[in-house]
Amino acid sequence: MKESKKVLMSDPSILTIIAMPSQEPFIDLVNFDPDIVVDQSLANRSQYFSFVRLSVAKKLSLAKNFLPKDIRFFIKEGYRSLDIQEIAFKRSLQRVKENSPYQDLDYLIAEASKYVAPPNVAPHPTGGAVDLTLIDSDGIELDLGTPFDAIPHETDNATFFDATNISIEAIQNRQILAHALQSVGFVNYYTEWWHWSYGDKYWAVMNDVDEALYNHVTDEDLLDLLQEA
Repeated sequence: MKESKKVLMSDPSILTIIAMPSQEPFIDLVNFDPDIVVDQSLANRSQYFSFVRLSVAKKLSLAKNFLPKDIRFFIKEGYRSLDIQEIAFKRSLQRVKENSPYQDLDYLIAEASKYVAPPNVAPHPTGGAVDLTLIDSDGIELDLGTPFDAIPHETDNATFFDATNISIEAIQNRQILAHALQSVGFVNYYTEWWHWSYGDKYWAVMNDVDEALYNHVTDEDLLDLLQEA
């Protein structure tokens, strides 16, 4: 993986990024590309969990060309509504409070953001983020060190992309994932090996630009943009 800055989602620099509404369409990754497989078992997360911005979908199709033969992307989640994001962040914050009851609010928010982004800067509600892993030709998930969506402190931070407390095979598979996605412009959230994004505020910070391509949308906005696609 290319060397990159270690920036938490709670970092104040992300709040300085401008993000205007974008009319770029959303598209469903289901049936978009045969080499991009969607994990349908997670459909209960959100009605539109498999939708992403059109540019994100196209970049995933380009990124597959950097994968070894017979390896495919396995999509876990794309779009996530702000309502779901807010609930998830509150749960993460409460979990940190219970584990660290005497810490100040800044510490609690920083720790919570290692697992769930604060809603005001979260990538998933923009349609620019995707959680994914890799599968082989038989549809079996490769070893990437931890389960998708594992909690950092419960794995001794093995969810961090550059963790060393995982198998050599898992390290190599993470490098395969990173090479493919970085080659087309995605950035990784370093505390979660599975989280990659393009065009959101975090992406802008990691690329040292002042403006994001996408802002948050509601489910209603997403439907309108689907109709325009």
